[in-house]
Amino acid sequence: MFATNDKNFKVDLTKAAFNQIKLIADNDFTLENHLFRLKIGGKGCDGFTYDTGFSIKNNKDHLIHFESSDESITILIDPFTYYYCKEGTLDYILNPRTQEDGFIFTNKNESLYAGKFFKEEALVPNENEL
Repeated sequence: MFATNDKNFKVDLTKAAFNQIKLIADNDFTLENHLFRLKIGGKGCDGFTYDTGFSIKNNKDHLIHFESSDESITILIDPFTYYYCKEGTLDYILNPRTQEDGFIFTNKNESLYAGKFFKEEALVPNENEL
């Protein structure tokens, strides 16, 4: 596992996810000047859904750095995602038998965001927190 040195963002990156992000970034010439992004894609009764992909940095994005002894990658996180995804694990799964393939984010605080959590003021960021 790779951890970031951002004290407010305790997301671990598995070796499989790290390697897959590096593989894509190093071999897809169309991604020049793009970084890997983790973002909240939607909200359901069970909590959030998550999207991943490559994009260009926006002004308010957080840059999260992960390093191994000889390599590093940077992940983009928008302020909304950064607020709600402070603890978790980003993994990559490839299982040819079940045809599962892709990045998976597990939010350790997901249970807080099930149902209509936004009605509880303490769980919703104010403008200064984003």
